[in-house]
Amino acid sequence: MTDSNVIEDYTFTLKERVWELLDKNHELKPKDICTLLKISYEEHGQSVANAKTQWKSNFRNRQALKCLSFHNTRGWVYVLKRVNRAVAVEVEGWVQTKAKNRMLLWKDVKFGRLEWFATGRVNIWVKRPATWGRVKQLLANAFFATNLIDDVQVFDLWANTARFKGSHLVYDTGERLPYARIEYLKEGLGVVAKIGDVTHPTCLELEFTYPDWCERNEKILEQNSKVMQQNAEALKQFGEFMKDLSQPKTPERQDKSMVV
Repeated sequence: MTDSNVIEDYTFTLKERVWELLDKNHELKPKDICTLLKISYEEHGQSVANAKTQWKSNFRNRQALKCLSFHNTRGWVYVLKRVNRAVAVEVEGWVQTKAKNRMLLWKDVKFGRLEWFATGRVNIWVKRPATWGRVKQLLANAFFATNLIDDVQVFDLWANTARFKGSHLVYDTGERLPYARIEYLKEGLGVVAKIGDVTHPTCLELEFTYPDWCERNEKILEQNSKVMQQNAEALKQFGEFMKDLSQPKTPERQDKSMVV
């Protein structure tokens, strides 16, 4: 082994030892590090100072994630009963898929896509950057511009009923990570964490969705609320009917006068 290789190997080892100390105590100065490592400050002070400078840069990268972005933001809305699916198939842009659920598909290169099911539900997929304005524009292109909904006020009220379903957050760490998938919070909170996935090998990914059970419960509560309102109205009408029955009616006056 040549002298240069020995020096290179020693420098790398010194760097590792300096970093190890700095990870434990960020405030150490080069002279303190030399004392702890039991090496001469006059001889190795500059190398230790260089190693500390490198450690600072690496430490900042480890502490702060370089990039945050949203992927696959999605939501849903239920189409108005007046909107006819049979007419939509004839409109340019809407495509009848071969799926068994008879889903209609709308693709927008700029804003995203819509999936319209026979139940009336429309799944909304928005391209990043996902904003409320882009959601409304996607719905407007598919329903208002195609005259499936021709009243702007009705469209506005309807588009505002669109709900958020979930999104995909990606944090770029800048380093390739080992693969792991954590689904512990999926059922309860709708959160799945992944690292080192094939699509984003250097990223921490958080997939979060509005859980299906929450959506089902919300729908049941909404239906029950409507039934309760109907029952309250029926009880009110019944009460008024009983009130009318309980009040005595004045007999109609019989006019016995005769005209001669």
